[in-house]
Amino acid sequence: MRQLFVDTGYGGKLAERLKCDSSEDEMVISRILFLSTYDTTMDFDNLIRHHSLGENVNYQIVRHAKQFPKSGKKSLSQMDELALTDTLKLIFNVSKIYSDLAATFSASIPHIFKIINRIDIPPKPLEGLLSYLLNCLSTLDLENKKGKVFESSPLFPTFNQNCNVDKLINILDQAVSAYGPDELETKAIPLFHTLVVIHEMAPDGPRKYMQWLLLPEDNDRSRPIGQSDTLSSKLLNLSTTPYPNLKTAISELMFVLSGKDAENLTKNIGYGFAAGLLASRGMEIPKTAGEAFATNPNGFDPEVNPITGQKWAAEKKDEGPPMTKEEKEREAERLFVLFERARANGILQVENPVTRALHEGRFEELPDSDDSD
Repeated sequence: MRQLFVDTGYGGKLAERLKCDSSEDEMVISRILFLSTYDTTMDFDNLIRHHSLGENVNYQIVRHAKQFPKSGKKSLSQMDELALTDTLKLIFNVSKIYSDLAATFSASIPHIFKIINRIDIPPKPLEGLLSYLLNCLSTLDLENKKGKVFESSPLFPTFNQNCNVDKLINILDQAVSAYGPDELETKAIPLFHTLVVIHEMAPDGPRKYMQWLLLPEDNDRSRPIGQSDTLSSKLLNLSTTPYPNLKTAISELMFVLSGKDAENLTKNIGYGFAAGLLASRGMEIPKTAGEAFATNPNGFDPEVNPITGQKWAAEKKDEGPPMTKEEKEREAERLFVLFERARANGILQVENPVTRALHEGRFEELPDSDDSD
């Protein structure tokens, strides 16, 4: 049926009629064109070049953006929302399927951000109109590869460079609380992608602001990283779930927030989480936490446990009775065996310190009594 419509040759006329002020007409036209992106021979490049599809789609996004007051309290009429939704779906499909045409809709980017900033975040943030806005952003030319001229950056507007970043991270924060990892596996990926692109494009101020909001803070280090109720802890815990798209998205975000540097990532989130994230990216893991900090230009913070990311001073002290001689011997034997297994598996490439001490004659007999321990 869709191909029958395309064969009539009326696609161009529909694209031209999309410049209208009737949301009812907009909804019908956008929906027909959207459906024509599936399994038809519709030439969208021709519609853009000769029938003003790009300009008319952008016109509708601008028109709808004006319907959102700064207060965010006024909601769209049902027809306006349906029309905007269908136009956003049209942008998404054309940009996704024909990536070379995505820049055609770049003029809509600041207005999509305007709507996102003015819309209230619903209880289910990644559903409804907001989800279509976020999905749409993820396919557009946010990196401005085609050199679209804007008066100011649509990602970092001069009146408040952090406003878009702030709203997107607020949406992410509410989303990780509202959905389980199985739903985030599909629903959250466009948002993660957009955040990664924005961080890559960000000037120094917004970049540091994103790092401050998304990486573990100093307050998080009163406990092992991942055990607090902060957004960074929630994301790191989600990165350990068995959902590949979600793991990859979080891995990419944490990696770019750390300057795409494995050692810096380890410093930011602790060796435990970093090892998993780097492994999921197929990257070499620093051989030891000490190596990660030793090679990091920012240096090692002696107050922080490099494995857990927790401050040494905040770690729980062992208040139990001192170990007996037999317990010490068993622990030494256990560590020796574990060390040898790690060497055999190629995890460690250094000599067992117990073996070295034996060769160097540094062993001494423990006294029979535990009193001298």
